[in-house]
Amino acid sequence: MLNAKLDELHGEGFEDFFHEVMHVLNPGFLNVRTAGRLGDQGADGLLLIGKKLYACYAPQTVVPSKIARKFRTDLAKAIAKRDGEFGTFVFVHNDRRGIHPELASLLATARDDHPELFFENFGRRHFYTELCRMEKWQVEDFLGPFPAKPVVVSVVLEELIPLLDHLAEYRRPLEDLPAIPRPPLKKMEYNGFSWDIQHRMKLALSYVNHVEDYYRSRLDPNERDEVAAGFREHYEMIAQTCEDSDDILWRLERHVLGNASQQSPMELNALVVLMYFFGECEIFKVPPTGWVPEAEMGVTT
Repeated sequence: MLNAKLDELHGEGFEDFFHEVMHVLNPGFLNVRTAGRLGDQGADGLLLIGKKLYACYAPQTVVPSKIARKFRTDLAKAIAKRDGEFGTFVFVHNDRRGIHPELASLLATARDDHPELFFENFGRRHFYTELCRMEKWQVEDFLGPFPAKPVVVSVVLEELIPLLDHLAEYRRPLEDLPAIPRPPLKKMEYNGFSWDIQHRMKLALSYVNHVEDYYRSRLDPNERDEVAAGFREHYEMIAQTCEDSDDILWRLERHVLGNASQQSPMELNALVVLMYFFGECEIFKVPPTGWVPEAEMGVTT
């Protein structure tokens, strides 16, 4: 539903939709209108709490050179006209396939040229995250009534498709698997996963090095952190109403793959992605310092 809505929005329509979404959950958000010769001074929106400046661009036809020109122009205006008003420059776009490689390079260059600023890209996953924080009636205000019958979907997180493809190509079941480090095992026990689920998690943990290799090769320096933030927010949302770790993990897998059944390799690849962020302490509870499993306490005593 969200993709269908965003597919039909371009230009001012997209900008208006972005403003409305931001207003629902961010009372400190200001939508900046154009004012005569002043223009918008490089900002389509400002978030007072957090000092973020938003620049929107959603053309009907994506032309890389125009994206680059828009990014450079808005950034230059914002720095010249709004010095001290923001600490993070956020480029908001409507590209269904994710951030364009040229824009990823521009973000990396801008970060190096302006070390005093942070840079983020705000794409479809970010809209999805914002809507997940809303009440059902608020989401329906934006997207229309939910279907009466369950809808089967294939992949919810489209930006993870390249990573899943990478795992499908490079993960080999017969390769020599590295030993699983102790911290993730301890974290499994602390969160109370069942034995069967721990068995699956340990298998997936053996392949997380492929996820590390994937993110090291990406042009966008913020991609890994943005995906991590999305998983962390979705985990926290689920954990508010669910305490069973097995069930939470299952819901996170559905978050990646959708609710349609998948072939076994795809299921494992999705779990490998989740276990990477599990090991990075982005999702699930972290054992406090000095915590020891009950079984080990019996041995030590």
